[in-house]
Amino acid sequence: MGLADIHIHTIYSYDATTTVRGILKQASSVGLNVIAITDHDDIRGAFDARELAAQYNLEVIPGVEVTTKDGHLLALFVDQIPPRGLSLDETLKHIGGMGGIAVAPHPFNQLPGSLSMDKVISTLTKPALKDVLRGIEIYNMTTQPFDEKVQKISVYLPFAKTAGSDAHVYWAIGTGMTEFDGKTASELRTALENATTIPHPYEEDLMRKYIFNWLRRITLRRLGYVSNHSEIEETIQTQRMDLRFTRKQRVKVKRKTKS
Repeated sequence: MGLADIHIHTIYSYDATTTVRGILKQASSVGLNVIAITDHDDIRGAFDARELAAQYNLEVIPGVEVTTKDGHLLALFVDQIPPRGLSLDETLKHIGGMGGIAVAPHPFNQLPGSLSMDKVISTLTKPALKDVLRGIEIYNMTTQPFDEKVQKISVYLPFAKTAGSDAHVYWAIGTGMTEFDGKTASELRTALENATTIPHPYEEDLMRKYIFNWLRRITLRRLGYVSNHSEIEETIQTQRMDLRFTRKQRVKVKRKTKS
């Protein structure tokens, strides 16, 4: 059986604090076989990770956490960014057209960016969409207090059940893990399509620790420091980020704010 974390953010997400190499190092250290990089409306981190993954004995699924009109959606096995701001149905059509599949992250709660139960269940009546939306995240480390509803309802739904860290800090990677038959990304896809995945519940209540640590690290990021490592043998450390990258990300955030 293999272990995967299919909801991870790199510094290509404006609110995350770990470089691609830092993520690969941590994922390898905690024994994962497959990870998905799912930055907010950005796929560059996934491509970078896929090129480096073999050095860490990992496989990387290229993905995106897409901002739809109805809430966030994880697009997996895609090589392009689905358009943001469309309805859930329209976004799923785009993902399917690219040969990808999707997972509903942290759904059925009142948090911003979460898909409603009605929206997710409505896809089951639409054959073209239910073949794309394959999974539902029932354990999300960053939304622990809000996951009880989806855990109860998911028992009655035909979606594959997953757990994801939604990591925006490096040490959170692997705190949400999905077990599957096999070790490779293609075998994980088969497990998602056949709804045979096994989500691992949290081992402890990490919410408070996570929030305070994220606040400290996102402040450091604003000052130009991120979690990174340069060589395979090195541990992850707080290092200064390339200022050119920082400026590009600030411009991107400002443009999103205006839009």
